[in-house]
Amino acid sequence: MLPKISIVVPSYNQGKYLEDTLLSIIKQDYPNLQLIVIDGGSTDQSLAVIQKYEHQINYWVSEKDKGQSHAINKGLLKADGELVSFLNSDDLLTPNALFEVAKLYSKDKKQIITAAWLEGTDLNNTITREVLSPLTIENFILKVGLFGQPGTFWTNNKQLCFDEDYHFCLDFEFFYRLLRHGYEMVIAKTPLGFFRAHPDAKTALKQDIKFKEIIKFLETNIKFHQNISSSILALTARSKRSLYRLELLKSWNHNKLNFCATLWSALKYDPRILIRGI
Repeated sequence: MLPKISIVVPSYNQGKYLEDTLLSIIKQDYPNLQLIVIDGGSTDQSLAVIQKYEHQINYWVSEKDKGQSHAINKGLLKADGELVSFLNSDDLLTPNALFEVAKLYSKDKKQIITAAWLEGTDLNNTITREVLSPLTIENFILKVGLFGQPGTFWTNNKQLCFDEDYHFCLDFEFFYRLLRHGYEMVIAKTPLGFFRAHPDAKTALKQDIKFKEIIKFLETNIKFHQNISSSILALTARSKRSLYRLELLKSWNHNKLNFCATLWSALKYDPRILIRGI
C-alpha cells in the first residue's frame, strides 16, 4: 500500500498563484493524500480559490496567524501521513512527484526525501538546481542548506515543529534539526518541486531578515560543531558583512540621515565591508 502523504500549504495573499499550487498537488492523482491549507486570513482572491477546491482539500482554515512558521505548525498538527511536506502557495510539485517519493519511502527509517528542483518565473522558463554534496550535516551548515524546500518530504515526527522565531530560514533550521535527530537524506533522480521566482517573493524582499536569521542560527549552534567552528565563525562574519551592506543600501535609499552612522558602525566592525564579494 502506498504511504499516506500529508502536504501543508501555508497561504497568505498569493491568490494569483495559489490555484496553480493546489492543482499541482491535486493532479498528482495520488490515492493516499492528505491536503491541508492554512490561510492567514487573506484579503485577495485566495479564499475563493480555496473554496473552489475544498471538496479535494481534507482540511482548511482562513484566520489570522503569526506568520509562515506558525501556519505550517498548525497544519502539521492536523497531518497524520507517514510522510509530510509543506508547499508554499506560489510553488509547485512536478508531475508524478508523489509517486516518486513513495518509491523511496522506507517505513522503518527516518528519512528526508528530496531532489534537484526547478527554479524560474514559470515552468516554461526554468533552471535546475542540484542537491549539493557531500551529504553531511557539516556541509549542510556551511552551505546554508544542500537542497531546496519545494519537493522535500520527511518522515512524520509529531515531536518536531518549526521554530516560530524564524521567518526566512525556517526550513533550513528545521531540516538541520531533522539531521541532528538522525534523519538520513534520500535523493530522487528527477526534480520533485518548482520554486517560483517573482518580485513579491519574500526571498526577493527580505534579504536582511535572511542574514539576521543565518547569523542567529550559526551563533546558536556552533557549540554543537566544534570540529568546524573556525569555518562557522568565518561564515558568520561574512553574513554580518552582507547584512551591513544591505543596511547601508537601505539607509542610503530611505534615510540618508542615518547613513553616516550606519557606515561608521560598519567600518568599525570590518573595513572590508566596502569590498564587495568578501
